[in-house]
Amino acid sequence: MNREKVLSELEELASRIGITIRYEKMGTISGGLCRIHDGEVILINRHLSTASKIELLAKELMLESEKLEAVFILPEIRDIIGLS
Repeated sequence: MNREKVLSELEELASRIGITIRYEKMGTISGGLCRIHDGEVILINRHLSTASKIELLAKELMLESEKLEAVFILPEIRDIIGLS
């Protein structure tokens, strides 16, 4: 699976567990999971490489492993997140 497809799958997975993804101009900050009001948002520096965006999303989704138990995840995406 190419990097763009992996990134798309991770974004869709976040959406399925109720996490919004926002790409923002953030200077030197990579981003991370934030709780805003009653929702969760993963902020990602839009200037990161695709590989860095994947790494950040995978790391933040791993922190939500309890929520991920309730949804189907492609085996390759499971491996990337570290749920194997």
